[in-house]
Amino acid sequence: MLFHLAEPAALLGIVLAFVIGIVVHDGAQILAARLARDPIPRRSGRLTAGVGTQRISPFSWVGVLIGGAGWAEPIRMNDVWRKRRFHVAAALLAGPISYALLALASLAGARALTQRAVIDTGDRAAEIVGGTFSVELLLWMAITFGSLCILSLVPVPPTDGGRILFLLGPQSEGWRKANYRLTEGNVGVVILLAVIILPVLFPGFPSVIGQLIWPLIRGLGSLIGIDLP
Repeated sequence: MLFHLAEPAALLGIVLAFVIGIVVHDGAQILAARLARDPIPRRSGRLTAGVGTQRISPFSWVGVLIGGAGWAEPIRMNDVWRKRRFHVAAALLAGPISYALLALASLAGARALTQRAVIDTGDRAAEIVGGTFSVELLLWMAITFGSLCILSLVPVPPTDGGRILFLLGPQSEGWRKANYRLTEGNVGVVILLAVIILPVLFPGFPSVIGQLIWPLIRGLGSLIGIDLP
């Protein structure tokens, strides 16, 4: 995000998408958990529109400020009994799915305003070419929603993908120790920050989000007939 300080549409789009995305993400997971008859997430207090540390950690904000992507703090769910692990996994997947649907909705909004927009990915930051402020705003929101979706599926706690991995994985002693180190030792947070920040600071560093975001955005755009070359 620091590379877009001179671009109001990009800055506003990233911040709006992050805040909206996290709130909708939490709501989707709580609703899915309720459908799976798990009342615990509903008691988390995450159905409000606030964005305090209970919902977004300071480390996640660092990722957003530098790289334009972050993650939501985990919502406690009833995963004590192994027989419920698939119910919990389904509720967790509702989060990434909500990000993808928000990205699709943002692209649909841009589609209503223009037939074509060019995204120049550049070395470290993308640039929307040939669009109005509204189109650029919506496209940046779509890009941010897509980035949140991809990051949430990285198989490292505290992301949804990491939680699903250790939820459905073996329950061996080594597996539990690895989960403990990643969560309680904040090793997972360090890995996520590295995934977000290192490709931004060092152009030659491989970017998980950068490699997947454009195929995702173009694929979603093709569903509604918007051309993003």
